[in-house]
Amino acid sequence: MFARMAVVAAVIGLAGCAGLEPAGRNADRAPRATASAPPPRATAPAPVATPAPAPPPIVQTQPAPAAATPAPTPAPRATEPPVAAPQVSVPTPPAPTPARARSDSDDIVVPGQVQTQVAPSVGDPRTNEERRVDVRAWDQCITQVQSAFDSDPMSPQLTTPEEYCSQSLGMAGRTAVPASRSQRRR
Repeated sequence: MFARMAVVAAVIGLAGCAGLEPAGRNADRAPRATASAPPPRATAPAPVATPAPAPPPIVQTQPAPAAATPAPTPAPRATEPPVAAPQVSVPTPPAPTPARARSDSDDIVVPGQVQTQVAPSVGDPRTNEERRVDVRAWDQCITQVQSAFDSDPMSPQLTTPEEYCSQSLGMAGRTAVPASRSQRRR
């Protein structure tokens, strides 16, 4: 047993002092090892291990002379079609404007709602002012009916506020033409 440990210690010592270099296809890319510090000494007996078999030596053979075989010629390429016709010129893009630095005084302005008049329905003979008056009358009627219910919630409601205002104003809906205006125009 003591002999095996001595052999293993000798192999480790020789491997540390031998300055092994990598072999194989990455040998030329590997950094060169420099001996900067001696290998550490073993203070405890090392476990018994069998040494790994040495890799087979790399044998390089000389390639055959190149003159024996002719160099292959590249296959002829098909001509590629032009991207644009010869008489067409591609415009150059405009040069980008240099961006100025933002300051605290720069405001971001987002356009808000544009107040436009709602277009009248087809066949509506009223002017814009007449339409506004009729819509205002509808809204006031609905508000009055709802407030009457709120003041006396125990009274029975036989119709909805919309039905009541439709009957009393003669309008089918909020934006409809009242019967009184259509009768006057005829």
